[in-house]
Amino acid sequence: MNPLTKNKDGTVTWDSLPGDGYLATGVTRDGKRFRTYSVDYRFIRCINLWRGTKWLLRNGKRYKLQSVYN
Repeated sequence: MNPLTKNKDGTVTWDSLPGDGYLATGVTRDGKRFRTYSVDYRFIRCINLWRGTKWLLRNGKRYKLQSVYN
């Protein structure tokens, strides 16, 4: 069961649960891959992605929150 709800305006919402984690993955402008993990979505939300994806981690699965392709 997917915990994400897609809204008409293109945004995604979910109910945060204890044990959720958040991951930001992507490529830097120098071409190196990166990944950053946090249990606080506010930290991941403030990462300015150039080319990458933000994920919700729940029960060992990844759910895509946002993708950025520049």
